[in-house]
Amino acid sequence: MEALQLKAQFKVIVYLIILAMWVLTGTRAMAQYQSSATPSCGVYAACFEATCKCEASQYPYFISYGKKYCERFLASTDWSQAGAAWRDKTLVCLQEKIVPILPQNPALCNCQSLKAAAFQIHVACYTQPGASVCDLSVGDWSTIYQIVDNHDLFGDPDGRAQMLAVAQICVTRRPDGPIKDVLNKIIAALR
Repeated sequence: MEALQLKAQFKVIVYLIILAMWVLTGTRAMAQYQSSATPSCGVYAACFEATCKCEASQYPYFISYGKKYCERFLASTDWSQAGAAWRDKTLVCLQEKIVPILPQNPALCNCQSLKAAAFQIHVACYTQPGASVCDLSVGDWSTIYQIVDNHDLFGDPDGRAQMLAVAQICVTRRPDGPIKDVLNKIIAALR
């Protein structure tokens, strides 16, 4: 009961932050800012990129990474029931946690800081209690691997750091066995 009250309070706070941003920036994309239990990808262009025009900067994230992967993850049909639940909760978590880091004044956008913060948000959302990638089956991990571009996993420093952080969290949560062995090999390769 207490957890439900905290969740409801969190949603109200997020809504109030969004409402304040809408009023202060004059944006007409209010419907895109509203959180929903059903994930969608329109918020990346209509809200995030519209607020902070980072796509043309040296540090693009909202469209070329966030929206791209949101669409790919939602389009994939290879999920187990647990995998689909993780995907949906993760996509909503990512979007809800980005809203508070957007500046109220678009002139104050720092694309480098926003991208770095977004990748830290990924780690927290991927491994959130009750919906952690660490608890997924090998089949769901395979689905994730097929969705994500190798360059974003291994070639991009932010992607590598994110993957290392997630693997380090997951290795502490897994019992000994083949999955833990794979995680340890991933960690060794990324260091």
